[in-house]
Amino acid sequence: MESLLEGLLPAEVPVAGATIGDHLAALTAEERTFVETAVPKRQHEFSTGRVLARSILSRLGHPGFPLLRADDRIPLWPEGIVGSISHAGHVCLAAAAPTRVTAGIGLDLEPDEPVEADIERVVCRDGEHDWVAAAGESERGRRRRIVFSVKEAVYKAFYPTTRTFWSFQDVRVEIDLLGEAWRAHLPESAGVAEAEGRVALREGWIVSAIALPPAR
Repeated sequence: MESLLEGLLPAEVPVAGATIGDHLAALTAEERTFVETAVPKRQHEFSTGRVLARSILSRLGHPGFPLLRADDRIPLWPEGIVGSISHAGHVCLAAAAPTRVTAGIGLDLEPDEPVEADIERVVCRDGEHDWVAAAGESERGRRRRIVFSVKEAVYKAFYPTTRTFWSFQDVRVEIDLLGEAWRAHLPESAGVAEAEGRVALREGWIVSAIALPPAR
């Protein structure tokens, strides 16, 4: 499953991927409290993500670290580590790295399937509507989901630092599918005007990723 992320993040950022399964027994007691009353589907998604994340943390010198979460549900990574987890369908992906490598990571995984027109009105703005329409009506639904995925990755990379809610309309993206790249124009609370990342259509999935430059 790691192949879904190949080339989308810097080589210094470790990644992991797996088919979602029942890994509840592998959770620490603290982690288990977050999903002990959840439905099995949610338990499997959560436990698979935690197992993948902790496998990366072991490589980064934090073996056995319980990956808890804040009140706003974001993972509480070890001091000096940033990361991201995403799951969709039967697949889960994770990435994490020291802050000397990246100031933030955003991952988003979506099925490469169309979504309805209502999503475009919520997610897209300005020239994004033109980009969505440019491939023709048969591809418009898929492109709506690509814009959604890219903006999700942007938000996940910045939110742990800004702790500021952004709507989809707060971010404007330019997407180059051929080059598997995108550029995002950001709200003032980001602290930077733009950010760049990658997006790829692979094995029936849309995979969006970004690793922010380390803070100076």
